[in-house]
Amino acid sequence: MIAYAPALVWAGVVAFIGGQNEIPGPRIDLPIDKLAHFSFYAVLGALTARGWQRSGRRVGWWWPLLVVWLLGAWDESRQRELPGRSAEVADWVADATGALVAFLVMNAWAGKKARSGVGDESGVTDGVPEHPGGDAAP
Repeated sequence: MIAYAPALVWAGVVAFIGGQNEIPGPRIDLPIDKLAHFSFYAVLGALTARGWQRSGRRVGWWWPLLVVWLLGAWDESRQRELPGRSAEVADWVADATGALVAFLVMNAWAGKKARSGVGDESGVTDGVPEHPGGDAAP
């Protein structure tokens, strides 16, 4: 679970911000809020991917991503009750898309790193722990 600590901290930040009555920002008629949703959840998706890699990929890739998507759905649904806020399916789609894109990019990057023979300080290459002999686990 420690591998997911950065993602859990960021999830708390996202939940805190999502629970505010009014989010400070410019009042313009551009879909900038969708970009904000995409960006916040992209960070969460990237941190979740990193946690999944560092945990040795003990669960299927869709489980951590599903948890992020459910967080986004919960966050949107509770905004219906907050003064000055609304719940929109388009916001959740931006959340889910940001998380998915970042999760996939992080895993593609980790795979490229693994193919080039570059691991990290934890002895994990492409999210797969190495065996004591130095060979990557199947």
